[in-house]
Amino acid sequence: MFKTKHKKGFSLIETIFSIGILLMTVMVLVAMLGPILSSLDDAKELDEIPSIVESLNSFLQADSSLAVNGSSFDLIYEAVKSRGYATVYIFRSYASNDSKNIELSIGFSPKETTSNVRIDKSAKVYNFRNSAGPIYRAIITNGPQMPKQYYRDRGKKAKPRYYLTANSNNFKNNYLPLQISIYVNAHGPAFKENINLKEILQNDPIFSYSSVINR
Repeated sequence: MFKTKHKKGFSLIETIFSIGILLMTVMVLVAMLGPILSSLDDAKELDEIPSIVESLNSFLQADSSLAVNGSSFDLIYEAVKSRGYATVYIFRSYASNDSKNIELSIGFSPKETTSNVRIDKSAKVYNFRNSAGPIYRAIITNGPQMPKQYYRDRGKKAKPRYYLTANSNNFKNNYLPLQISIYVNAHGPAFKENINLKEILQNDPIFSYSSVINR
């Protein structure tokens, strides 16, 4: 008599069950990696805050005028006064479409307007397509640390809360107090430049601080 040897193998049910366990394991790992990757991105953004603040302060306090027909102080004052806030972008960008060289791009929003002072073209950012990383949007408003004759307090719920009421020619303070909040934006097709303040403020800034500019 011949004994038939039966090879042990996985049945269809066992195979499906094994695949199910594997998929569940992968899903758990992805769920665990998500917050880790997110926290790494957050850590990178936090590491960049000092250089962003330094670059922004240098831009706002630049010795060369940001304006065509006036001082940088008058320009920033009028930019903040026109809508209650001004927008400045800071990000790293490729020097050109075919270049691997990265440079710093910083400047006012291309849509920034003022009443009396013209913004120099070089003081605005027009091209966001060559960004090499996150785009940081600084929202600049005036602070209340000055005589009340120069501004109006619209209340805690108003955004922005403080509005400048005097023209820069009638502003006699030697400094302008500023409140600056920095928001991070993804680069690439997801980035939207044309966005209203209410939508911006729905997110939390990665950093906020007080500053001043001097005449």
